[in-house]
Amino acid sequence: MSRPLTTLQSVLEGSDDAPALLLGSGGGTLTRGQLRRLCCQFAASLRASGVQPGDVVTIAEPNTVEYVVAFLGTGLARAVAAPLNQNYRQEEFQFYMEDAKSKLLVVGRDGNPAAEAAGGPPCLTLAVHLPAAGSEPRLEVQSKTQGWEAKLAGPEVGATLQDPPQAGDEALFLHTSGTTARPKGVPLSQGNLAASLSNIVQTYEFVPEDRSLLVMPLFHVHGLMAGLLILLARADQDYPAASPPPLRAIRSCSSALAPATLHKLEATFKAPVLEAYAMTEASHQMTSNPLPKHGDHRPGTVGKAQGSVQVAILDEQCNVLPPGQIGEVCIRGPNVTAGYKDNPKANEEAFAGGWFHTGDQGHLDAEGYLTLTGRIKELINRGGEKISPIEVDGALLAHPGVAEAVSFAAPDEKYGEVVAAAVVLNEEGKKMQNIEEDIQRVVGQRLSAFKVPKMVFVTDELPKGPTGKISRRFMVDAFIKGGGAPPAGSQATPSIDFSKQPNEGYFLVARSLAKLGVRHMFGVIGIPVTQLASAVQACGIRFISCRNEQAAGYAAAAAGFLTGVPGVLLTVSGPGVVHGIAGLSNAQVNCWPLVMISGSCEQNEVGKGAFQECDQLAAVAGHVKWAGQAAQATDIPGVIAEAFQAAASSRPGAAYVDIPSNILMSSLDDRAAVQQAEAAVAGPLCPPRPAPASADVAAAAELLRGAQRPLLVVGKGAGYAQAEGPLRALAEAAGLPFLATAMGRGVVPDDSPLCANAARSMALGQADVALVVGARLNWQLHFGEPPRWSSGVKFVLLDVEPSDQDAAKAALVLRGDAGTGATALLAALRQGQPAGTPLLPGAAASGWLAGLQGKVVGAREKLAAKMARTAFPLDYQTTLRVVRDELNRLPKPAVVVSEGANTMDNARVLLEPVIAPRSRLDAGTWGTMGVGPGYAIAAAVVSPDRNVVAVEGDSAFGFSGMECETICRYNLPVCIVVMNNGGIYGGDRREQQLRELAAAGLAAAGVPSDPAPTDFVPQSKYHLMMEAFGGKGVAVATADELQAALRQALESRRPTLINVAIDPQAGVESGNVHAFNAPKGGSG
Repeated sequence: MSRPLTTLQSVLEGSDDAPALLLGSGGGTLTRGQLRRLCCQFAASLRASGVQPGDVVTIAEPNTVEYVVAFLGTGLARAVAAPLNQNYRQEEFQFYMEDAKSKLLVVGRDGNPAAEAAGGPPCLTLAVHLPAAGSEPRLEVQSKTQGWEAKLAGPEVGATLQDPPQAGDEALFLHTSGTTARPKGVPLSQGNLAASLSNIVQTYEFVPEDRSLLVMPLFHVHGLMAGLLILLARADQDYPAASPPPLRAIRSCSSALAPATLHKLEATFKAPVLEAYAMTEASHQMTSNPLPKHGDHRPGTVGKAQGSVQVAILDEQCNVLPPGQIGEVCIRGPNVTAGYKDNPKANEEAFAGGWFHTGDQGHLDAEGYLTLTGRIKELINRGGEKISPIEVDGALLAHPGVAEAVSFAAPDEKYGEVVAAAVVLNEEGKKMQNIEEDIQRVVGQRLSAFKVPKMVFVTDELPKGPTGKISRRFMVDAFIKGGGAPPAGSQATPSIDFSKQPNEGYFLVARSLAKLGVRHMFGVIGIPVTQLASAVQACGIRFISCRNEQAAGYAAAAAGFLTGVPGVLLTVSGPGVVHGIAGLSNAQVNCWPLVMISGSCEQNEVGKGAFQECDQLAAVAGHVKWAGQAAQATDIPGVIAEAFQAAASSRPGAAYVDIPSNILMSSLDDRAAVQQAEAAVAGPLCPPRPAPASADVAAAAELLRGAQRPLLVVGKGAGYAQAEGPLRALAEAAGLPFLATAMGRGVVPDDSPLCANAARSMALGQADVALVVGARLNWQLHFGEPPRWSSGVKFVLLDVEPSDQDAAKAALVLRGDAGTGATALLAALRQGQPAGTPLLPGAAASGWLAGLQGKVVGAREKLAAKMARTAFPLDYQTTLRVVRDELNRLPKPAVVVSEGANTMDNARVLLEPVIAPRSRLDAGTWGTMGVGPGYAIAAAVVSPDRNVVAVEGDSAFGFSGMECETICRYNLPVCIVVMNNGGIYGGDRREQQLRELAAAGLAAAGVPSDPAPTDFVPQSKYHLMMEAFGGKGVAVATADELQAALRQALESRRPTLINVAIDPQAGVESGNVHAFNAPKGGSG
């Protein structure tokens, strides 16, 4: 094809009699002249119906001739085509059309109920009537929107355009796949598309006689671009059923083919498979393997840069790397978009250094062939070893029993991440015994041992997105529920031979913990537990020695929440137990699983005034679910097992184990007695995940179906239950808007169009049915009472053990596990529902979601305007904006801890979006101050591959600030940001009369210079604390200084404290934040 391609108009040029579309098997043919006339007539119809140049036209139609006419005709009208997957749900159509600011929706003759119900722009149906041979096809358009008229231009317009498209016109608007954040809008010009098509023609030497058999959806850029000449718009399944047609080449794109799949394709079709590399942002093609006569087609590579495209491998500083070195694949050329729509931050990152950064990792060889080694954000980081999932996929597919395979990163306590894999078996594989082990064996023959999947999941179908792509980010949800630590009962360190260890009390404790799945223990050592800390290390458990039992208890409780395995706290007797009660009580109120183990005085010294003697069982009684003592050494495993069972069962909480010092130091010679005792922890102690009663589930489904304004409320209990997969599926399938409590955020990602966090007041105040999952109707949810809640709201509680008080307020109680219950509820909603109909018809008809989304948009716009200002001295908004922006740059979501009156309140709102579960920790239900450093230590220990940022008010930091030494001692990747405003709530906020009365009293007492109770030493140098222990300390006073310091901290992953000077008058007194104090003149 020699004619130059400059716009979509030039694509349609050529011989009128040449075939343009072959419509499936026996479906007829459209000539190029017929297609051109149809497209011009549709373009004129769009103009007559009010569509102007630059207007966005959404197309929701399967692969049909109507789709082709709609797409090309829209471009000829100088409008912008925005094709969408016709299988999207109503809420998805609503989001994408609103984001694109669509002016018209085009559907086929059969319509699209979900798109039409989305409440977007006027809707037009397009039909192309194909006549018998020798006659002209006929175009028909109709309006499906009352009050709007669709006008059909006459066929006399022919193939001429009064206002032809220009190369600079925006022609196509697509969205990225959104695997790590909200989808980004990608505008592509007529010139971009023409450049990409020219590259494709040149690469494959297309001529008019060629036929392209298209098996891709047209809403995907691959389908649009690959069908340049002949489109197989619709075909029978497995067409043709007989022998395949003669092919000179097969083109594969969008994701890399495993070599085994490539070879099977070539053998079946007897044609070379040319792997190409493409992206939406590049109008599709960037590289391709060449035709055989022009060079090798190299399996495992995606070929060389083609046509006008330039490809380079860059390092993190945007320097070009030589052949063979791995870096980020970057491109430039006339086919590349000018930038994402309304997203300057993304554009700054994506186009750094004058190149478009693809986010893919790879390397070029000396001849320019590109090998992709993975998405930068999908690389598996096994203890510092970076593993390409594409390489593992290829080894998996080499197994003769595997039909499909995908590898992904699975959380691991020791390495941070390990390789896991999910496979679909072929018929041969289904007949094999021990297939998982055999797959691991085959992969081990091809790859290093550390790349062999530790877990292999066999499934009937791999989870795929709407475009059919496999997304690795969803695999953990699908196959490893919640991605937490291995459940209690799994062997912690199978390589350790416990039989060679001493049978002392210390080792009985340590081995019991190891067999119960404990990987970490937190505490403060001293008499009588010093040797116990070393014994647990001998059993493969990491012991984190803190500076105070209070902080150690907070860390252990947070570890229990984050992993699902009860955290373990070790304390000395007496005062150590008293200090440890802070951790016990915090865990108990937050419903987090924690077991505190403490030594106590010798049994024969009780009542005599022994060293640190204390009735420790009585001391902890009001703060735990269960407490027990080991009266003899053989009791130790059983008592610990009971404590674990109590802590993790039903509503989680705290448990206590008391072990007298003489029992800890005792030694047992009877090995048989030891084995019998340890049988109590020989098997799994996994707490059940009970399903709610089926009748209750059916009643809840009926209540939700009838609701006009349903709302899902997600609490931290759902996060602990690792229910993110089932709850996300429920929300998305039902179109159920949701909001989350502070630590429940991320269970369903904030970037979902269903998220109503920014419209919280409206959601609570107007909801008529509220499904509350893993949350209590306490002060954080305004007690479930008016005026914050509607007086007529009906609560449906999904809780493993709701309180009597909450149950009394509920219309219905589902007693059961959050994940199990959500799955059952979704199944009940689907029961008897015809495909394609809303699961919540009352809500779908009421416009509830659209109203909430409008409120969210307005709230976000107001917040964005407020955050855009850069304050000096710094205030909370400016400081947290900088923190937010740096966090959102990270390839993997950080764990963020926040505490302090103003700091926590602002951080809950401003540090968003939260897209991963169990990524936010704060003062919680009890409002405990001082938890920050302990929580940060726990997060860094259980998730060593993630950054941890603790945003601390200066007052809150003071409770546990010495844990900076712990962070440095264990070299944890923790960055503490101290909001230093010189006191509690900042400057002196007392009313004048109270200030004067206090001053008079101090003068009378002889201490007139005493500061206000809320004052700290001005300009305290907190950063020097971290420096004192070998970490990095930085003092900052401007937004630029903070950004530089925080970026360095996150990139270096070195213990860091950033001391941020905040305007003392920036915040407010916390009583005014929550209205907890009595109003002026009130009695309280």
